Amino acid sequence: MIKFINILTILFSLSISAQQGFWYDVLLEVEGEDTNEFEKTVDKFYSSLDFPDDVALGFSRIQIKGQGFEETHILSFLSPSSESLANFLSTLSGSEWENYVEKVRPFIDNVRRSAGIVTKAYNQENVGPIGQAWLFKVKSKDAPAFYEEYTKVMEVIDFPGFSGTGQITHGISDGESHFIYATYDDLNSAFTFGPKNAFEAKAFANFFEATAEFAEFSQTFTRVLIKEYN
Repeated sequence: MIKFINILTILFSLSISAQQGFWYDVLLEVEGEDTNEFEKTVDKFYSSLDFPDDVALGFSRIQIKGQGFEETHILSFLSPSSESLANFLSTLSGSEWENYVEKVRPFIDNVRRSAGIVTKAYNQENVGPIGQAWLFKVKSKDAPAFYEEYTKVMEVIDFPGFSGTGQITHGISDGESHFIYATYDDLNSAFTFGPKNAFEAKAFANFFEATAEFAEFSQTFTRVLIKEYN
């Protein structure tokens, strides 16, 4: 877990200094009766791999989601280097990979992939096991304004966990192009998330009012970490 957090810290620290961090998500739909065997199969395979120092993987269940969001699990690969991430993903081939795919395929009803760039983050040292993503539809010309409004609200609220924002560059669904992602220490913290006083309430209101002209909120989902690999 410590190394996983260090990867995130490096990734998002780089983003603050105007460099970039990169992520690649694989979202999978698995029927309830197959969940245990599916998770065991995934864990056995990724536990056997040697991850580079600057690449990490988080395997999570998608516990809370909106209507029409069918995926139940997510594999999230992270790295501060696009080259390192791409090189690692290219190693997922050959006979061992094909054997893993053959074993895991019967459990999967659907799969989709997305990738993107992190541009700004806060509280990098406080990455919790519960993660929530808010997805937005933002035109490219309005991205700087979206990041600016995110920065304004984060400088006002006292959020204890990690929070970051960035762009979805591949695997865009229904126009969703940008995200805000935050983590919590436990489900209770996630359930009680919200403005704690009038100043925070005003900051949230200002964010949605300011972005209403160019950012359309699409959906949110919450995931719970099963295991990290690094």
